[in-house]
Amino acid sequence: MNRIFLILWGDPKFYQTIIFLAEILSRKGFKVFILSKNTKKQKDIIKQANFGKKTKIFESPNFFLGYSNFFDYFVFLIFILIKTFSIKPRCIIFFNKKALFSSILLNLFKRKNVNFIYHNFDFEILKNTQTLFEKLYIKLEFLCSNICDFLIFPSLERSKIFVKNAKNKFSKTFYLMNCFPVKRIKISSQEFRKFIKINNLKNKKIVCHLGSIGKDHYLEEIVESFKYVNKNTILVIGGNSLNGYSNILKNIIRKSNLQKKVFIFEDISNEFWFEILKYSNLGLCFYKPSVLSHKFMAGTSQKFNNYLFFKIPMLVNNNSDFKNFKKKFDIFNMINPRNPRNIGLSINKIFTNKKRYYKIQKNMKKSFNEKLNFEYQYSISYKKVFKIMNI
Repeated sequence: MNRIFLILWGDPKFYQTIIFLAEILSRKGFKVFILSKNTKKQKDIIKQANFGKKTKIFESPNFFLGYSNFFDYFVFLIFILIKTFSIKPRCIIFFNKKALFSSILLNLFKRKNVNFIYHNFDFEILKNTQTLFEKLYIKLEFLCSNICDFLIFPSLERSKIFVKNAKNKFSKTFYLMNCFPVKRIKISSQEFRKFIKINNLKNKKIVCHLGSIGKDHYLEEIVESFKYVNKNTILVIGGNSLNGYSNILKNIIRKSNLQKKVFIFEDISNEFWFEILKYSNLGLCFYKPSVLSHKFMAGTSQKFNNYLFFKIPMLVNNNSDFKNFKKKFDIFNMINPRNPRNIGLSINKIFTNKKRYYKIQKNMKKSFNEKLNFEYQYSISYKKVFKIMNI
């Protein structure tokens, strides 16, 4: 039986692609081992995830947890090396930079039939960095990518930029968008339903923004836009607040007297997250071009694919990436999110234009069933990679 390592410096439950990949590999007969950072002392928001019946998760020892990230990481590297010697994986997949850096050590003991894969979620290029540490970090990432036999990215555009900047002429490159599997998700939570009932919101249209609650998503503009949104529509913001950013939004809500139109839920579980999606009528997917990855989010964004899976029409940035994506998949409306009034009027418009709204839903269903699902994305990436590897 072929053994595969998925290595991540972090909590694998936070990455939908890792969950879906582990599950499909397990289902296809691979023996999957997830080697991750020890997260036992961190708050467990997500609670549980299905990684597959043949998947085992190993967390690195926590000798220095909470005292020294440097020593924790050193232990993590030794832990990976020991597991590699004992389990002897046929393939090792690295999922972020600190996981990838372990390839330097593992490469010293690499067996001939073992392949390295770097599955990159996001990256930055040298000209967009300011500090020497950031530049060294990126250079090391580029260097380590050349050790890998295969590179996988969330989009074709990102792969081209990375390979060019890394000057990588050795690795074979593929892409896999962060899509959901075709199978249905069982929603057990009743929390959001109770909230709707208690607050008498049953007949309201629900606009949602799920994901990181931070400065790079035009959230201040989104909240202010509800000054212009019809009274039968509410906004639900759910996710993890970065550096207390939700407090800024709460101040805007109070000052603008939007307490009955805008609601914020922090640190929500997977079950609550999916329940919000179940009841939502419109999704917002905006990214400020503050980092390279934010310029290429069409089809790759987790919130984008959450809305797509639940067939929720969405409003997205009107940038070149979404414009090019729209030529293939007409599953959203594009707007300029910099102006709150423009956002508000666009929300009103998509709800009043029922013909367009239902057309988007119809296109979403077709696009998801045909290509924008995890099974199809797997078939054009990992399936081809494993065929080349002859496993």
